[in-house]
Amino acid sequence: MTKPIREMIKGLRQRRRADGTWRVWWEPTSSEKALGFAATDLDNARPAWTIRQAGTLNRDVARALSGETPAVRGARRSTGGRTMTALIEEYTRARFFRDLRPASRRSYTGFMAVIDRKWGAALVTDFTKPVMNKWYEAILDASGTYQAKALLRMMSILFSHAERIGWRAEQSNPCFNLQIKSGQKRSRTATWAEFDALIAAAQALGLPHMACAIALSTLHAQRQTDVIHARLDAFRHMTRPVGTGSPQSTATGRNEPAAILCWELMRSKRRTYGAVPIHPEALHLLRRAIAAAPKNQDYLLPDPQTLQPFTVDKFNSRWTAIRTLAARTQPGLIAPGNILQFRDLRRTFGVWARAGGASKADVGDVLGNAAGQDPGLGETYMPAGFETAARAINAVQRPHSDKAKRA
Repeated sequence: MTKPIREMIKGLRQRRRADGTWRVWWEPTSSEKALGFAATDLDNARPAWTIRQAGTLNRDVARALSGETPAVRGARRSTGGRTMTALIEEYTRARFFRDLRPASRRSYTGFMAVIDRKWGAALVTDFTKPVMNKWYEAILDASGTYQAKALLRMMSILFSHAERIGWRAEQSNPCFNLQIKSGQKRSRTATWAEFDALIAAAQALGLPHMACAIALSTLHAQRQTDVIHARLDAFRHMTRPVGTGSPQSTATGRNEPAAILCWELMRSKRRTYGAVPIHPEALHLLRRAIAAAPKNQDYLLPDPQTLQPFTVDKFNSRWTAIRTLAARTQPGLIAPGNILQFRDLRRTFGVWARAGGASKADVGDVLGNAAGQDPGLGETYMPAGFETAARAINAVQRPHSDKAKRA
């Protein structure tokens, strides 16, 4: 009978049992056993997986021999040892992970996958501060500040969990007090010309819902997650008290009680309540999206195939297509090292509102960075904070030269 694995791989052993089945395993040499490596059973029914696992074990051995990683005492996941793979599994079952917001869980899961590929076989107790420092410096050189900082933070979270469940001694987190390089804060914002190009590109691609998403984020300073998950019933007319300015009423010169179309939301990150008036330049896009919604649709801007919120990947792919088309007239949108990201639209609002004379406090009420308040989602009149939010949104005005061109 032919062996399950035909490739010659260092350490891979295959033996036919008396009943005709095959045992496939990885066997370390004597010197490798001295480092703590042990025999690991593999799967004769999954040749491709078995070849990858054997290759991973051989790479782990090479790194241990070079001093790059701690020695591995015990086998991988199948042995039930206190490895990093096992710790990741423990953490993802814990309430600390389950209580995270969906976006944070996705982010953490991605970072843990990188950690598992690198360190999965290593025992949790074998990590030291020098090992973590060397790994951090290697990532910093290869991938930059953000990736290095994010992965080290994820490792720190995992080691803190290891302390909670008794897998490491208290106050032994090897990631604490390392000299972490702070990344430069992002400052990219859009220009009015770039905003117009993005809206036009979305329309040209037949994506009016994305044009609405861009306007909602840029002119109302809300995060991508909140735009994606905006519900139809979050947009309603609310009564403006006498004397309270708003972008819609100010444009008509009225100062009497009036119904103002607003976006009412509980922000996903800070859980702060907000009710912001819709900017005049977003009104037609929003009304079109509301009018186009079928009766069984709950979300303002859903995936047309599922009528559920877009996945982050699908939303980002559409954003990329729009930005690429818009860059034909505004090449700065994709300038190397200064590419405009969707999250930059929120920052754009702050810059535009401040340029129009809004105070930092007023802008903060729109951003949701001020102390949260929940006056009740069903009240008829504008909640506390509406006046300051209205001032900030009303401050977002095109430069005079821009207005003249569009007239």
